[in-house]
Amino acid sequence: MRRLRLQGFTLLEVMLVILLMGLMAAAVTLSIGGGDQQQQLKREAQRFISVTEAVADEAVLSGQFVGIVVDKNAYHYVIYIDDKWQPLQRDNLVSEHQLPEGISTDIEVEGLPLDQDEDKDSLFDDDKKPFDDDPKQQNNPEPQIMLLPSGEMTGFELTFIASGGEQHYQQLVSGDNLGRLVMGRFDEDR
Repeated sequence: MRRLRLQGFTLLEVMLVILLMGLMAAAVTLSIGGGDQQQQLKREAQRFISVTEAVADEAVLSGQFVGIVVDKNAYHYVIYIDDKWQPLQRDNLVSEHQLPEGISTDIEVEGLPLDQDEDKDSLFDDDKKPFDDDPKQQNNPEPQIMLLPSGEMTGFELTFIASGGEQHYQQLVSGDNLGRLVMGRFDEDR
């Protein structure tokens, strides 16, 4: 008579495998804990690049000067019409974009950090605030980044910053005078 031998795992072996899988899953989760913020920063930076490239193309085709006004928690596109900067509001893509909660920006134009305060002085006038004479212009500040009809733009570095908890993440977007936009710096290896 042949005895059938049942093969399988004991309860102890099964529980040991489950414990090891749980420990490995916990280690992976802890090692990529800030991944969500980093991905959100990358999406915001990519959105900025895509929309800016589209607006720059439109500036070349239309022959108009377009600018980007960057605030601490938002940015929007403006167009120069009738001797003043007016918001570009052709669709939702170019209207003011509020950054998600916990994300802010920092900008350097042509290597110079800009103060993003509400009451900043114009770069062109030494004696007065830029909008003292025209109250309508107070809602339409001068852009920090210019997109020219020739395809050129103001060189800049725009840093998207996510601050939450103990870690701070950054995503840099660079633009050069030739109108090129990249994530990171131009001199970095891709």
